[in-house]
Amino acid sequence: MTIQVTLDNEVVFRYAEDEHSEEDGAHSEEADEGIVNPVIPEINEIFWAALFFFALWALMKWVLLPPLMAGREERANKIRAARDAAGSVDADLGEATSNYDAKISAAREEANSIVATAREEADAHRRELQAAADAEIADLRASADGELAQARANALNQMRGDVGDLAVDAAGKVIGADLDRQAQQSIIDRVLNS
Repeated sequence: MTIQVTLDNEVVFRYAEDEHSEEDGAHSEEADEGIVNPVIPEINEIFWAALFFFALWALMKWVLLPPLMAGREERANKIRAARDAAGSVDADLGEATSNYDAKISAAREEANSIVATAREEADAHRRELQAAADAEIADLRASADGELAQARANALNQMRGDVGDLAVDAAGKVIGADLDRQAQQSIIDRVLNS
């Protein structure tokens, strides 16, 4: 069995599995001379490939690659600057946070001081009001005690007169004689005072 590949009516590749006859062998030698191997390039192809390779290499090295490298360096510088800026922002943030914490602590201390002062003032005012109220209550109590003593004295005086009249009338009825109230008043006063 023979496999043959042709390109533009030329045999490019031929493969024979086994050769049965000498005629086929002679025929294959003649065919092998006209077959071109696609793997091995020709001299002019090597020349043009080398020329285009070095031209592309030169174009890349001196024309296309420098702007790319400059862009890469510029991008690296921007990233470095952004990192430095972020570091300074972090440092500023830490400083601002510590300043904020210090101000908050100072404000809390001041607020506690103001509250303590207000409590002391409120306690002093409450003590003053309590003292004034206690004094007023004592005055009212003394006044009420005086009025009560006066009322008691008035009631006693009125009661002495009424009791004296009743006692003299009752004693006069018991004895069956008229008694003099003025004469008996000293006895009635002695009994009521005891």
